[in-house]
Amino acid sequence: MSSFPILDLVAGMIFIYFLLSIIVSSALEIVITMGRYRAKMLEQWLLSIFNKELTLYNGSVVSLGKAILDHCSITALSKPGQSNAYINPKDFTSALIEKISFDPATPRLIAGTLGQIETAIQNTTALPIDLQRVLLSYANEARQTYASVTTRTLSELDIFKGKIEDWYNSNMERVGGALKTKYTRRFTFWISVVAVGFLNADSISIATYLYNNPEARIKLAEQSYASASDSLMFKKKVTQALTTADKKADSATVEELNKIIIANYQDIKGIKATLEDTIPLGWNKGMFAGKDSSGIALFIFIKLVGLAATVLAIMMGAPFWFDILNKIANLRGNGKKPDDSKVINTP
Repeated sequence: MSSFPILDLVAGMIFIYFLLSIIVSSALEIVITMGRYRAKMLEQWLLSIFNKELTLYNGSVVSLGKAILDHCSITALSKPGQSNAYINPKDFTSALIEKISFDPATPRLIAGTLGQIETAIQNTTALPIDLQRVLLSYANEARQTYASVTTRTLSELDIFKGKIEDWYNSNMERVGGALKTKYTRRFTFWISVVAVGFLNADSISIATYLYNNPEARIKLAEQSYASASDSLMFKKKVTQALTTADKKADSATVEELNKIIIANYQDIKGIKATLEDTIPLGWNKGMFAGKDSSGIALFIFIKLVGLAATVLAIMMGAPFWFDILNKIANLRGNGKKPDDSKVINTP
């Protein structure tokens, strides 16, 4: 018998929320991957920022954004005119410089110095004025930085490219935020509703069951404390939940996509089995047995409140519940040392 029944109950509920959050994160990853939502957001950003036209080597006229999308260093396994979910900053920088420095009159002439690229930026009509000024300021800063250092490990051009890469990474953070606002939160909510409804994961019923069944409560609490004390076991899943928006799954082949989807599906099945082994989940016909109309109405109301509470808990995310679980484990005295909890934030 545990000496901390209430603490065990709280830890058990938090562990359930953590596992359900992992289920929803895995399902969300499947939806985001199959729908190519990351790729669509990146493509939309490229086509809106680089919307001015330029002439390609074959004489065709397209927007600079589309030319970057179709550049040989970026297309990889994606279809022409479509973006991968992830473009390496170095590849983006190479494609941008190559396209704005291309001169149809001298197609084989390569801009190999910062001065040549600076001239190309000044002369191009494919960039908006404000972006031209930004790139020219980067060129000037790169030249000044190069002149001020005594030990030179990078060229002026390398420093200039590094500044473009930093600019690109900064914009990708905004794109990731837009993805989260436009798709991730909305999909997480609806996937949570479906998952909670399918599993009948009613917080009120689960808490009542654990309160009235010490064996189940202790078993679930032991699992939760074990997960808190063994960071490596759950590091992969927590890191996955933390970095869902940054994954590169859309750039994979069809075979790799299938593997990603299958892996997430197996995660869902495994966690569902863990939950069902400890607490009763699902629906049964006997729920309404022996209840009159007023009793059924009250039952439905309490059930909806319990289900809604679980949905709201899942919306907090797996990292949030894992952090709370670690604090409770430390409070109880069976968890890992506080400093070790930082391991879940390690990339």
